[in-house]
Amino acid sequence: MQKEVFLESEGDRWLSRNKERCTQRSLPQDDPILLQIIDLSLPASSKVLELGCGAGKRLAWMQENLEFCCSGIDPSAEAIKIAEKSSIQAIQGTADDLPFKTAEFDVVIFGFCLYLCDRSDLFKIASEADRVLKDPGWLVIKDFYATTPSKRPYHHRSGIFTYKMDYRTLFSWHPSYTCLTHQVRHHVDQTYTDDSQEWVALSVMRKNSMGSS
Repeated sequence: MQKEVFLESEGDRWLSRNKERCTQRSLPQDDPILLQIIDLSLPASSKVLELGCGAGKRLAWMQENLEFCCSGIDPSAEAIKIAEKSSIQAIQGTADDLPFKTAEFDVVIFGFCLYLCDRSDLFKIASEADRVLKDPGWLVIKDFYATTPSKRPYHHRSGIFTYKMDYRTLFSWHPSYTCLTHQVRHHVDQTYTDDSQEWVALSVMRKNSMGSS
C-alpha cells in the first residue's frame, strides 16, 4: 500500500526534495490555506489539526501568531522531528488512523496529501476527519482537482500513483457539510488557468449538523 511506502521512506524523500521551497515561502501571504484560516476569525486557543503537516511551518505560524493549539500528522519521521521543535504536537502516521479524541478540533486541514492516499482508504480518511472535528467545525482541503477522477504514475517512484478528483465529495454528500468557498487555481503560481492538468482546489467546508435541513 502507498501509505506504507511513505511511512517507511518516501515521506522523508518528499521532505528532502521540497524542504528548500517550503522554507523560502513567506507566511502568511504565500500560503492560501493560512489566508483562509485567518479569514475565519477564530478565537485564540482554537484547536487545529493538519493532516499532511510536513515540517509544521504553517502550524507553527498559527500557534505563534494566532495563539492556536496546533497538532499535525505526517508520514515523514524527519518532518515530525522538525515540527516538534516548534512545540507542535506532531505525530508520525497517516490520515486513516488518527490518534486523537472524538470532536477534539475546531479545524481540520488536509494540507495537500489526499492525492497520494490509497483509494481504498478514502472512506476511513473521511470518517476519521469527521470523527475528530467538532460540530460545528471547519474543514479545509487543498489538493489537486479534477471534475472526473484520474490516476497517473508518481514521478519519483515506480509503482506509486497520484490521484486527482474533487475531494470535497468525500464530505459534501453528507447534509452536515456545506462548501462555503471553492477556488480553483494553477498549482504553481495560484493564477487562473484553463489547463485542467494544472488545477489545484482550495475548499473551505462548514460542518454544522444543527444547520442542516
